[in-house]
Amino acid sequence: MLNLSNAEPDIILKEHVVKTLLYYDIFNYPLKSSEVFLFLGTNSITENEVTHTLKVLTEERLLFRFEEFYSIQPLESNIHRRIKGNKEAEKFLHLAKQKAAFIAKFPFVRAVLASGSLAKGYMDEKSDLDFFIITAPKRLWIARTLLVMYKRLFLFNSHKYFCVNYFVDEDHLEIEEKNLFTATELATVLPLYGAQHYTRFMKSNPWLNGFFPNYVPRPTHDVPESDSKGLKDFIETIVNIFFASNLESYFKNLTLNRWRRLYAKEYSKADFEIAFKSKEYASKNHPRHFQRKIIELYEEKIKSFDFLALQTKSKGIRINPDVKN
Repeated sequence: MLNLSNAEPDIILKEHVVKTLLYYDIFNYPLKSSEVFLFLGTNSITENEVTHTLKVLTEERLLFRFEEFYSIQPLESNIHRRIKGNKEAEKFLHLAKQKAAFIAKFPFVRAVLASGSLAKGYMDEKSDLDFFIITAPKRLWIARTLLVMYKRLFLFNSHKYFCVNYFVDEDHLEIEEKNLFTATELATVLPLYGAQHYTRFMKSNPWLNGFFPNYVPRPTHDVPESDSKGLKDFIETIVNIFFASNLESYFKNLTLNRWRRLYAKEYSKADFEIAFKSKEYASKNHPRHFQRKIIELYEEKIKSFDFLALQTKSKGIRINPDVKN
């Protein structure tokens, strides 16, 4: 990789563009120019400058363009795969909203966000409907256990359309692991219920701007705001009065002991604590430890790409698309 401290601005922008595409290349997912701009690791540039840089990189055969999409790989099949996956995601969005409305009825649930594939606008036969849940303070493990019990009893533990694997409470909205993977997941979450909590969630993670300075949160004008009325409010009141603290502690320990029994031998202590986060205010259940795998794959792609080619082919190239070379 280039030493950016002494590099020309056009070379710096080229490297950031390539690195953005390399991350999504892990998933064989080409990007549009606007998406490259959105997930670019630098600011003080315009979307037109990004489009121009993509054009130059394509002409230099360092990238490949198929219609409106740009890719590290010269595979048109990835374009067809993406378009098909985007159309599938549109079909699943209505179902995700229905599921979110149902999840929102559970006690102590304050917001429901789509995460994973659907949040990135892609679904295929291997994709699940993943949900990120924000709960009331000190009631996370009660809410989580009720949702998991429903999944096991009524959905026969199927993850396909009801995967609730990440929870935080509304007093602890800052994501503790701060890396490119978590930044991407955070930037792409799709609010489905609890608009006010999504807004607070994004404001509670200003570190995201360090990874994606051009990112803007999702609009929430059509997202229902959170409320606790009727039966939900009644159940929450009863639980809060009689046995909330004991239940929280019991469900947390019960879940953590189960995870240790099933998975502890497969991971180091540090990896286990990340993949199966079990704090009073946060719960994550990622048995495949996807985060580590993606970061490792990204580092391999960075090492294998010929970044020196950016410098040798950049002489005489200017960033400003309005200035002729």
